[in-house]
Amino acid sequence: MKKENKESADQKQYVLNPNNWSVTPISSANPKVVLLTFDDSPDKYALDIAKQLKILDVNAIFFVNGHFIDNDKQKKILQQIHEMGFFIGNHTYNHVKLTDLSEEEQRNEIVKVNDAVEKITGTRPQFFRAPYGANTDFSKQLVKEEGMLLMNWSFGYDWQKEYQEKDKLTEIMLDTPYLMNGANLLMHDRKWTSEAITDIVKGYQKKGYDIIDPSQLDISPSK
Repeated sequence: MKKENKESADQKQYVLNPNNWSVTPISSANPKVVLLTFDDSPDKYALDIAKQLKILDVNAIFFVNGHFIDNDKQKKILQQIHEMGFFIGNHTYNHVKLTDLSEEEQRNEIVKVNDAVEKITGTRPQFFRAPYGANTDFSKQLVKEEGMLLMNWSFGYDWQKEYQEKDKLTEIMLDTPYLMNGANLLMHDRKWTSEAITDIVKGYQKKGYDIIDPSQLDISPSK
């Protein structure tokens, strides 16, 4: 698993398709892949999820809310996840809908997280996902200025009450009609997700999907 601060240009094999937020091969890269992402991190289960993924030797993006990295314990957890080689994304500071905020408030929600993550890990986030997938023209431009790739998702279910259980979540993630090559998978820092993640990853691999390393994703379109 590649560490985010050791990526190189020749690792860039995929681009993000803004029409459906899937990842698309640049040339001869394997098209049958999925991208793992986890929002609302690091609350209670992100570190456990990361440890499972590390054993499975697959990478992912953990999208961070600033209010989860306020104290020393939380900062240590984020540092551990980073040191394990996982990518840290920006999910705003307070998880509020950007469309309800002024431009200055939006700037604070986004830049404050980048500054905090850099102070803890030494690396600024390369990926941004807005809460509820709700962006504004201002936030899109700010994300570009910050050198991040704006990202939403293809599908996700662990926030829905009917799938807040290991087996049901595993089943829907693997058998959803929305599964396709390059699917950008939305999951969260939740107990049931932590319980299901090993089976989910192994299930995709059994179906013939590789788990893309985020270091292979070209972020230059947002610059």
